[in-house]
Amino acid sequence: MTYRQTGIVQIGLTRDAKHNYYIDGNGPLPSVTTILRIVDKSGPLVGWAKRITAEAAVDHRAELEGWVQLGGRDGAVGFLTKAASTVTERAATTGANIHALAESITLGHDVTVTDEQAPFVAAYRQWLADFAPEFLAAEEMVCNVSVGYAGTFDAIVKIAGEMWLLDLKTGKGIYPDMALQLAAYGHSEFIGRAGEAVRFGIPPIDHYGILHVRPEGYELVPYDVGEAEFDAFLAAKRLYDWRQDREPKMMGQAIGPRLVNFPHAPAKEAIA
Repeated sequence: MTYRQTGIVQIGLTRDAKHNYYIDGNGPLPSVTTILRIVDKSGPLVGWAKRITAEAAVDHRAELEGWVQLGGRDGAVGFLTKAASTVTERAATTGANIHALAESITLGHDVTVTDEQAPFVAAYRQWLADFAPEFLAAEEMVCNVSVGYAGTFDAIVKIAGEMWLLDLKTGKGIYPDMALQLAAYGHSEFIGRAGEAVRFGIPPIDHYGILHVRPEGYELVPYDVGEAEFDAFLAAKRLYDWRQDREPKMMGQAIGPRLVNFPHAPAKEAIA
């Protein structure tokens, strides 16, 4: 991909609201999470969305007729299909809030939590008590200029003398392909900060893991991250770049008559 100068004088590694990254004003560089959206995860999500929609229909069966009268058939369908989006948006908001609270707790700040957040925070505090991690870095931006990506990892900690690169997850499940995200962070070239020209080194990582924090508790799950996982991430990056650069230019104008006007093939004559 080609990166441009923004015209704004910026020093160091910066990030905008859409999680595009810039190095000294040059960019944008796509984020690790943006690149990995190219990986198809629709299989499990389709079944999940169907269930959420069906549950919404059952839970709101008394209001369905009113929805049809108010917005017609399409309006009622829209109300139901929005149920899955609402759940997803709520989960994303919860995850972002727990990440922010965890960072504040890590820095030793007092935090105020809601009733919904309290069990997540209790689980995170329990992990801190059980493992006594030494934080070397938290919520730091990293970049790989050679490949062309950047991102923000959650933590690098030392546990029992060994270095862990961790990502905090708060959703119901964790999955094998999360290893690609960890691999991308681990293969970054440096840690960068806004307003600082210095590019900080990343310590050698002994272990990769997902810290899965839920209202019912936590689990620290090691991931076997190696060169194969980074190669898979690089494949996703190549496909991402193709979609950005080549896909919009791929199809030319149709040649010949439009399909809608194309005459049907003549019927075959019966064999005597």
